[in-house]
Amino acid sequence: MGIRLSEITYKEAKTLLNEETIIVLPISGGTKEHGYHLPLGTDMYVVDWIVDRLVERCNIVALPIVSYAYYPAFVDFIGSVSISSEVFMHHTRDIIVSFAKFGVKKFLIVDGGVSTHNPLKVLASDLHNAYGITVGVTDIIGLGSEVEAKLLEQEKGGHADESETSCMLYIKPDLVHMDEAVEEYRTGIKGAFYNGVKKVHVAGKMTTPHGIHGNATLATAEKGRQIMEAKVDDIVRFLENLESYEVS
Repeated sequence: MGIRLSEITYKEAKTLLNEETIIVLPISGGTKEHGYHLPLGTDMYVVDWIVDRLVERCNIVALPIVSYAYYPAFVDFIGSVSISSEVFMHHTRDIIVSFAKFGVKKFLIVDGGVSTHNPLKVLASDLHNAYGITVGVTDIIGLGSEVEAKLLEQEKGGHADESETSCMLYIKPDLVHMDEAVEEYRTGIKGAFYNGVKKVHVAGKMTTPHGIHGNATLATAEKGRQIMEAKVDDIVRFLENLESYEVS
């Protein structure tokens, strides 16, 4: 139903890009540490797989993935790239404005990160106020979370953990080194979370020995299949409603 903009000509683009178009902009780290067992491009592979499914199922125009963004927790790990939040926001803004100035009013950023989420939410509000456009931003923590809650066995997690490792075992098993998978947890200030609810945000870096937070040893491809399909279903549900939504 959808297309990737990079695969069509300028002539075709002139007829496809208008106020009814939904532009999907994927943003995810192309080179960011994910422990000893997952590739640096894990986030990028996950988001690109999701966008492939969205193109198959939704009436969208998908842009090429932005693979460098704001990932401050990983700057001490060689191979990891983080762009400053200000540069990241300006860069993303310029991409969206490039389409808004020609009349496109509906956008969805498929955000594959956690640290990128708050800057993108601020940007979405600023773009709406400045240009009268609607910019949705997916929440990587919320996507597929109901399925994760049923499947995951780890004590806690969040990075290169049971969930991410399962997803990669499903979509890119040849890049996963399960013999290097471990269980380890990042420590924080007690009281920031209480009764399973986040009460206070505390900034910090990934400090575990292998650079993961969770139990990657519990991962399976079947868990990954269910989680990935749930993430796609969540986004499809939103896009189907965005298509008929009147931007005001």
